[in-house]
This record gives sequence, C-alpha cells and structure tokens, in this order.
Amino acid sequence: MAPKLLDTFSNTLESEILQSEKIRSKILLASFLIAAAVWTVLSFLARREFDESSGTIFPFEIIIGTLAFGSVYELIVLRILEFWRKKEKPLPLIPRFGNALIETSLPGIVLFIFLHHFQSPIVTLNSPIPNLFFIFILLSILRMELGLSLFTGLVAGVEFMALGLVYTPTTAPTDFPYPFFYSKIPVIMRSFIFIGSGALAGIVGIRLKNTLRKSYTLLEERNQIVGMFGQYVSPSVVDRLMSQKAETISESREVCVMFLDIRNFTKFSEKKTPTEVITYLNTLFEDMIDIVNRNNGIINKFLGDGFMAVFGAPLSDQGKDVQNAVNASMEIIEKVADLNREGKIPETKIGIGLHSGEAMTGSVGSSQRKEYTIIGDTVNLASRVEQLNKDYGTALLVTEAVYEQIKHYISCESLPPVKVKGRESEVQIYRLT
Repeated sequence: MAPKLLDTFSNTLESEILQSEKIRSKILLASFLIAAAVWTVLSFLARREFDESSGTIFPFEIIIGTLAFGSVYELIVLRILEFWRKKEKPLPLIPRFGNALIETSLPGIVLFIFLHHFQSPIVTLNSPIPNLFFIFILLSILRMELGLSLFTGLVAGVEFMALGLVYTPTTAPTDFPYPFFYSKIPVIMRSFIFIGSGALAGIVGIRLKNTLRKSYTLLEERNQIVGMFGQYVSPSVVDRLMSQKAETISESREVCVMFLDIRNFTKFSEKKTPTEVITYLNTLFEDMIDIVNRNNGIINKFLGDGFMAVFGAPLSDQGKDVQNAVNASMEIIEKVADLNREGKIPETKIGIGLHSGEAMTGSVGSSQRKEYTIIGDTVNLASRVEQLNKDYGTALLVTEAVYEQIKHYISCESLPPVKVKGRESEVQIYRLT
C-alpha cells in the first residue's frame, strides 16, 4: 500500500475508532440514565418491600448516586471525544486505559456497597450484580483494541476476586446444605470467566478492526481503479481488475480501438444553451456507455463530441475483442437510429472507426492521479479511419485488420485504398453492408 494511502487509511481508521468510542459511551450514558430513573421510581414505590426482603435499609440513594456519577462521567467522556474529533488526532492510548479502569470499576463499587449492606455476603456474590461487569466487557469490543478488552476483563476479574476472597466466610453454617458456595472456588471461577470474556471481546474487536481495514483497502483500490480507467467502467471490469496485480496493467497488448464522433456537433451547439447541449450529450452517451460496457469494452476518454473506447485492454475477452467492438458499434448505430425515430434527440448522425492492432497500454500521471492510457499507431489509425466517414457518408468504417476477423460472419464492402495522415502506405478500409 502506498505511503499516502497508508496515511489516509490510518486517519480514517482512527476516525472510525473515535466514532465507535462515542457510540460505546452513548450506550453507557443511556444505560446509566435509564437505570437511575428506574431505581428512583422504585425508591418511591417499593422502598418498604426492598427493605423487608433484604432485611436492612436498602441503599437506594447510594445506587442512584453511583448511576448519576456514571452519567455525568460519560457526559464528560463524550465532550472529550468530541474535542479530539475536532482536533483530528488519534485518541491517546493511556487515557483510554484509565477510562476503562474507571468505567469497569463501577460494578465493583455497587458490589462493594451491597456487600456492606447485607448480612450474608454469599447472597451478594452469587446475585446478578457481578454480571454487570459483562456489560463493560461486551462494550469493550467497540474499542477495537485487544489490550483494552483484555484490560477490561482483567479489571473485572481482579476486582471480583479481591472482593470475593475478602468477604467470603471461611466456614459455612452447619445447617447450610451447599457448603460449595462458601468456598473460594465459585469466586475464582467467575473471576477467570471475566478475564476470559475480556480476551474473547478483544479478539472480536481486532477482527472487527481488521474487517474495517480490509474493507477500506478494497474501497480505496476500487476507487483508484475507477479513477485510473474513468468513471464509466462496468463493475464487472473493476472486479476483474482488482483481482490482478497493478504491475500487469502496463504492457503491449493486442486491442481493437473505437473512435466515435457526433456529426455537425459544433453547428448544433452554437444554437443551444449549455444546459441543452449537456442534456443532449448525456442522453446519447448514457446508452452508448452501457453498450460498450456490455460488450466488454471500456470508455478510455471523452473527446467533447465523441469518445475513444478500447476492447482488449486492460482485460481481453479471449479472442473476441474485435467481434465485441463490431457488435458494440452496430448496437450504437441502431440505438441512435431508435432515438432519432422516437424524437428523443434532434436528428443525429455519428461516425465510428475501428482498427485492431498492437498498442502500448499503461498508467500515466502522478501518485495522486493516474489515468489509463492507450498509445500507438493503432490508436492514431482508428482516429483517422473514423474521420473518413465524412468523405464516404458512412456511419461505420473498419480497417483490414478488423475485416480479417469478422469477414466470415459479417458482409463487408471493400472501399478504395486511401492515404491517411501520418502513414506512408495506403490503408485498405471496409464498409459494413
């Protein structure tokens, strides 16, 4: 990947990570606000029931206060993230670890509060409260950093293990039927589950990051190909080009070149507004581009009132390139005739010239902008042949090189050899009948 492309990708990836962090923070903020609202309502409607079932004064205020702290904290985090977005700089890694420590410690704080408010810590340690750690472990996937997810799982595992080992009674009551819950084993097992979940979340996050990197790389490669070959390249051609190495594009190839020109365009454009001229050209070119694409050719360049198309480069249709060029030419002529009959365009005539031969193909330009170019005598002669349509009053002329490949299935009429500019010998041309 080119250095400039690497820099662009790095900036885009950092921007996506920052956006992902904002989404994660917004989810936490919404969760804290909803939980705070629910516990506030319960403190008014069911305080007595909670006190009676817990055997103590239920710590509603402390829980609501912790959730309020979490909400305010996430609001601050969002402001900081927005600040970094405007600076267009990557998020520093160390503060992200600090943020993970603070956020993941919130369930630990709630667990610590409950351990002090209930007579039996076993009930608290085996309640759903420790599962709150999983929310932060799961959301750490959006950080797209293996280290941060591992750290989140490690904080959850260490905090739960520390609280569990400290507060789990050493001996179980004699009348308790399940002494297993009074041992350290459940605490240690759950702690390692938290740590392992962090590792799994990190792997998923890295997978997500790599997928994002691959998608962006493919998109950039596709954009480069479209930029190099022009906007009017069929998706199938782009896909086939992406499967090739860039180095294979520049080479000498056997191609069939098409030049197309709209007759009397200058006179037409003098009497029309720019909008009318553009609308007219778009109406014509839309169908022509589609026809060229369907016949496995590409529009190499537009020439104002016409274009140059090539068949056989950068991809060849296994010996059918000349046939494809002829088929496309005849379809275009028929399509223009249909548009004329239907009155969708002013009366229009076109001229097409085809020549087949060897040409140099390659990318010309700078690292910022390249264009796929076809140069050589084959191109020049195709252009000259197209201009001869004016002299013969024809719509399609081909050279002998083209004729030799289509004479078995298309009737052609030989015209007198002509002298063309840039060539010493005369050129044999044919008119399709």
